Amino acid sequence: MPVILAKLTAKNQLTLPRRIIERLDNPTHFEVIVSQGALILFPGRIISLERQGKAAGIPPSVLRLAMQMIAEKKAAKKAAQQAQFGDVMGEKVPGK
Repeated sequence: MPVILAKLTAKNQLTLPRRIIERLDNPTHFEVIVSQGALILFPGRIISLERQGKAAGIPPSVLRLAMQMIAEKKAAKKAAQQAQFGDVMGEKVPGK
């Protein structure tokens, strides 16, 4: 196959030609590696967290607890940011 150019958009999105994607069985995701100044793409697939945990021998209850802890941490961080910067973004800050 001849060398084909792919376009990098202003939003840093790489547009791959349809005929390339079709030859790879139309993947929706890619694993990306940068090696020796070259970008290497491998067709990839998304594997659920539950499936990864099962493959690694992590009990579902531990995964659920970890996901809950992550969600709580994100919510606390968002609340702290809103408390600190909410008035700058045109929002009312509680207690101010």
